[in-house]
Amino acid sequence: MTIIILAAGLSERMGENKLLLPFNGHELILETIDKALSYSKKVKVVIGYQRERMEAVLADYPVDIVYAEDYRSGQMASTKRGIENVEDDDFAILPGDLPLITEDDFIGCEKALEKHQISRCVSYGIPGHPVMLRKENRERILSFHGTMKEYLSLYDTATYNGSIGCVFDADTPERYRMLLNGDLDLSVLH
Repeated sequence: MTIIILAAGLSERMGENKLLLPFNGHELILETIDKALSYSKKVKVVIGYQRERMEAVLADYPVDIVYAEDYRSGQMASTKRGIENVEDDDFAILPGDLPLITEDDFIGCEKALEKHQISRCVSYGIPGHPVMLRKENRERILSFHGTMKEYLSLYDTATYNGSIGCVFDADTPERYRMLLNGDLDLSVLH
């Protein structure tokens, strides 16, 4: 399983690059990467915004860095760039701002994938990450014109009831403060 971590966005709702904010003694993105690496050694991080800063942070990590030149076009452009770089392998997609995701979220999601083409973690009824896809989805996604949400709606998707970490991202200053304080108010997710 190859894991694609999306880390190319502009962090507009945060007002600064959320992935480079401190969390547990290092940059937030590294916490998410550490969780991914605990599950798979094949991790690709798609970067775009503040490329040089991101490359510097990731320099000593055992990940493949993929640059999405068209990162300003939206998340699907970065997603496709990551998928283009996956060898003949099933793959998982998740955003870089999920520092509380667990290895069990990955394991459970992969178990749900066994009899399906697509699986994803869900927590408290909220669709989360990772989203795992069989390799047969690769070419279909690369030629798809629409969002990932639209693509997923076309197929039966198995779900795994994961941890709050599969849905609690750091998109806004409020959520980031909640992460730092360990006060995970679920009402902000709806």
